[in-house]
Amino acid sequence: MPDKTAYIPSYVIRTSRMSHAQKKAYAELSDRWVTPYNSKLLDWDLLFDSNARRIVEVGFGMGDATKTVAAAHPEWALLGIEVHKPGIGKLLWLIEQEKLKNIRIIEGDAVWILTNMLHPETVDAFHIWFPDPWPKKRHHKRRLLQEPVISLMHRALRVKGYIHVATDWEHYAVEVLNLLKNTAGLTNKFDAWAPKPDYRPLTKFEKRGVAAGRSIRDLIFEKELI
Repeated sequence: MPDKTAYIPSYVIRTSRMSHAQKKAYAELSDRWVTPYNSKLLDWDLLFDSNARRIVEVGFGMGDATKTVAAAHPEWALLGIEVHKPGIGKLLWLIEQEKLKNIRIIEGDAVWILTNMLHPETVDAFHIWFPDPWPKKRHHKRRLLQEPVISLMHRALRVKGYIHVATDWEHYAVEVLNLLKNTAGLTNKFDAWAPKPDYRPLTKFEKRGVAAGRSIRDLIFEKELI
């Protein structure tokens, strides 16, 4: 568990305004689809079909990829973690528009949610797609994917569950590759970079990275039986 006195969040709360649709969706739909952060362990069976494959998306942004995955895989239970209200409002609007039943949201800091709300060995996959790379060296300490967070994900994973990271920043990709390689109990499913899986949709961050001439790198590490 991180030390609160030394903990540096991987995000900065933005003051961006919510659109009318986002505000309306947040006000009217939060009670149904959103669980605020708390220190109680999450009961998956109260939220989803007990036979569903449990996928946690850490930092879903505006929710477009989350919506696409949920629509393509109704047999999956998608738990999205996000701290920014405009993105939560947008995903709630998408849930309503698409009549999706297999998404739930936890609003709050991912580190504390991972620390306090997820039982060990209850998650089938973590998707962390295009996390903020904090490219300036002095800001690297803000990067989400560091050893304590990867350890929390490993703890929550079931055996054969996986962590899937995608990024368009080479330095961050190499850093995460080495962190995952050095986490006991995780095995790379590929020699280094993974081919883009069919289930990962093209995101706006990926499009921006490609337009800027950056390569997209996927990493998929699986939890092994020790």
